[in-house]
Amino acid sequence: MNTSLPARRKNLPKSVIFALFVIALFSVLAILAPVLSPNDPDERGFKNADLPPMWVHNAYSIGTVDHPLGTDMLGRDILSRYLYGVRTAMVLIVLAIPLTALLGTLIGMLSGFYNRKLDAFLVVIMDILQSLPGIMFTVAVILILRKMLPPTWFSGVLVLVTGYSVISWVSLARMVRAEVLRLKSMLFFEAAISLGATNKRIITRHLFPNFAHLVLVWVINNIPAIILLEAVLGYIGVNLSTSVSENEFTVVSWGGLFYTGRSTLTRNPMLLFVPALSLLLLSMSFVLIGDYYNRKHTQ
Repeated sequence: MNTSLPARRKNLPKSVIFALFVIALFSVLAILAPVLSPNDPDERGFKNADLPPMWVHNAYSIGTVDHPLGTDMLGRDILSRYLYGVRTAMVLIVLAIPLTALLGTLIGMLSGFYNRKLDAFLVVIMDILQSLPGIMFTVAVILILRKMLPPTWFSGVLVLVTGYSVISWVSLARMVRAEVLRLKSMLFFEAAISLGATNKRIITRHLFPNFAHLVLVWVINNIPAIILLEAVLGYIGVNLSTSVSENEFTVVSWGGLFYTGRSTLTRNPMLLFVPALSLLLLSMSFVLIGDYYNRKHTQ
């Protein structure tokens, strides 16, 4: 057994090793954001507004070491806001994806395993939610919930997690339901019933282990969705980072950087370039891992 573990590690493709390194790097940045940030991400200084990166020196402005990537139109340090945005993105992944996966798996199992009336009811609910435009429904949930919670960082994250989870579980629930119906038609299912196995034992010992890999693949492939959703919402102005009224949250996020960077693209492209590159790398890493796991399981 001891000799097999190194062999497995050597068999990992370079793309997967790169993906794991990128995810580990962003995880470290998220944890150490308060330590690595050179400034307070919300500190404003109009004397330092619109500073370029520290390597830019021109007739209009000069970059400084105090603000390595420059500042935005309000004088807030871009690097600090980027690092705190990494933390927001990773917290969204940790909270939203497991919650959505748990909700989708439970509803899918209930729909496929129990009686037809419950199945018909849950299918109708899934049809209704799936017929709604996802982005607009999420925006509506965010606009409603953010007025009901106190303006804190965690409240802002919780609003986005809820907005994503309310509708995103449907695709997983449909997949789990279809797999449970398929497994129920097999001989081992009938054998378990004839031997007097309880519903709990059938679900936990016979059904779930046979489709758990599908849930894991869904989880890995849908992680980029929550990051991209926050970025898209921020870019169109429905973000959690710009506190302009008492009902909005002061949450530093990549979406907020996209929103601010739209008007400063020519003066300082770092506001858009850095979070965009990070979004691409992080999303690509999870896609590579999901693709590798799927291929290994189907071989």
